Amino acid sequence: MRICSGSFGARFFFRLLVVVAVVFRPSELAASGSDFGVTGYLDMPSARMAEDGTFRTTISAQQSLQLYNLTYQAFPWLEATFRYAILNPGDLDRSRDDLRDRSYAVKMRLLRERRLAPELAIGLQDALGTGVFGSEYLVASKRIGNLDASLGIGWGRYAGSADMSNPLEYISEEFGDRRAFQDGEQGQPLTGTFFRGPNVGFFGGARYEIPKWRLALIGEFHGDKFRREVSLGTLDEVDRFSVGVEWEPAKDITLTLSHQLGQEWGLTVSADLNTRLDAPIKREAAFWSADDARSEPPPGLDLGNWYARLLFDVERSGLQLRRAEVSDEGRVVWLEIANTRYQYTADAIRQVLSLAELHLPRGVHTINVVLEEYGLQMSALSYKRRLDYDAFDDSISPGAVIDVIPPRRLDRPRYETGYQTPALVLTAEIATRFQLMDPDDPLRYQAALRVGTRVNLPAGFAIRGSTVLNLYNDFDDIDRDSDSVLPRVRSDISRYLKEGDTGIDSLYLEYRSSVRRDLHVRGYAGVLEEMYTGVGGEVLYQPFASRLAFGATINYLWQRDFDKDFGLRDYETATAFASLYWATPFSNYDFAIHAGRYLAKDVGATIEVRRTFANGWSVGGWATLTDVPFDEFGEGSFDKGLFFRIPFNQILPGNTRASYATSIRPVQRDGGQRTENFGSTIWWNSRSVRPDALVRTRARMIP
Repeated sequence: MRICSGSFGARFFFRLLVVVAVVFRPSELAASGSDFGVTGYLDMPSARMAEDGTFRTTISAQQSLQLYNLTYQAFPWLEATFRYAILNPGDLDRSRDDLRDRSYAVKMRLLRERRLAPELAIGLQDALGTGVFGSEYLVASKRIGNLDASLGIGWGRYAGSADMSNPLEYISEEFGDRRAFQDGEQGQPLTGTFFRGPNVGFFGGARYEIPKWRLALIGEFHGDKFRREVSLGTLDEVDRFSVGVEWEPAKDITLTLSHQLGQEWGLTVSADLNTRLDAPIKREAAFWSADDARSEPPPGLDLGNWYARLLFDVERSGLQLRRAEVSDEGRVVWLEIANTRYQYTADAIRQVLSLAELHLPRGVHTINVVLEEYGLQMSALSYKRRLDYDAFDDSISPGAVIDVIPPRRLDRPRYETGYQTPALVLTAEIATRFQLMDPDDPLRYQAALRVGTRVNLPAGFAIRGSTVLNLYNDFDDIDRDSDSVLPRVRSDISRYLKEGDTGIDSLYLEYRSSVRRDLHVRGYAGVLEEMYTGVGGEVLYQPFASRLAFGATINYLWQRDFDKDFGLRDYETATAFASLYWATPFSNYDFAIHAGRYLAKDVGATIEVRRTFANGWSVGGWATLTDVPFDEFGEGSFDKGLFFRIPFNQILPGNTRASYATSIRPVQRDGGQRTENFGSTIWWNSRSVRPDALVRTRARMIP
């Protein structure tokens, strides 16, 4: 084994940091994001992790490189990053680099820090991408007072300094050979390169926090010699050392100014958001009570009818009371409720039960609430009223008060609300649309007025639609034609963005019904999305309280004209999928696999995973492999991407179910494509009322 001598500067650097750590008073250090989005220092990673469920956005700008990162702490021990990089963003005359790169990174904790032992993590810097940042590493971190220091060993780019021969060659000589990445393999797992190469390099860093000033001093040394960038003229010969100052102007927001590689300045902005945090319960206004002699009853309210009083207050609180049934000689009441306002289903249930406690006769001992979600009855809850207990305190478990039970159809209700049908609902909002990671421009956007229409019809039918009226966009600058050899089922999206910036996004007739408590159906016909008109249906079978469900979808589709009017192009196709779903018992994760025929008539399967919290946050990803060869698929090799749903309830006053949902693909191609929002939607849309989700939030339901 060959070991190269370390520099005097590296030894002096770490000795100085240890001395500083001993002199100053210790404090707890927070994990921070590097330029590459990974928790670490400036460029180099550490073994640290953010708090579980943390979603981090990082933007870094240097003369030689711009980085846009989305990082999610998927488990307490696993961190995942999606990255978009612009190399040579300043278009230096001396540089021949014009790469725009998309890549994924992952880091996994192996050991937690102990009194004497450091924290240990292993990571892949470019696990799925072009390989331009391909690096693997093993890194250890130790905290000493206010100082957090790390030392690591790296392969690939991190081995540019060639500090030592690859120790894994003792296991197999194959580890000494790191094959070069070939054109056409973009987007494939780089398994033939992981932890391979003749040499490894050392890297390290340290972060010293000064809490009084909300500052941190950062220093690091690289294993990467940036030979690619030097050879292309983007960088001069680099120094292994970089330094920076980090400032936290507000909680979970950091700004970092750095001088890197001895030749360029950098600025990094990082923002963290914990997607697991529960928002406080937002109290609704006080409601009218027949027991309050000081209040006047609303005009026309039947004081002798508890259903009328309950209906009045339920609707004022943003819910719908559909019907009620009385059984067991008046001791049990069933209520069917639709939640239209509350992001937390538990808050909607709490509101209903609070009002039921106020208005129902004292002879009612049990209140059962059937939950309707998007026209389907998925679950119910049984609540034992307070009057059944001599002492109602924290010693009583939520499970003894509220139980999740199978739903039932209230076919013979004593009371029923005669909601008017047809009923027209119109919405208007200023909407934005983003097209990310175009090789010619990392961000294009549109501002538009979106007018939505919903006409509620009897018997589970509805007409839904939306129209977009363009206010401003820069899609006209798109100058990329599809080079796909497959039917252009998605890669012509740029033409829809340009020619159809104003047009009909959707207009269709829909039917929803819960045929049985374990069987739910959805049918639709019309203009389904911006690229397709069609007809289709979906069915979901989920036995009550089972974590497994089975679904199927089938669609027949015609491609729309680019102007997004009612005209059609000459391409038509059928898609069909069989789906298996699993609601895991750990960390709010759901898995799904869909197998079938896609828009381009290719056949394969999609694996999908999402993590969803009661507060409405959802983060996930998918990958699709079909019978289309990687070289025919084109750039990216196969379809994959990330999904985000961001609720507005935590930032807007009052209760709201409004949210922003988007999907991010590294590149839009034609293989492995499905229709938007018309496949496997029942399972995902009903997640908040599934039994496994309701059980976790019973304590919040108790009035």
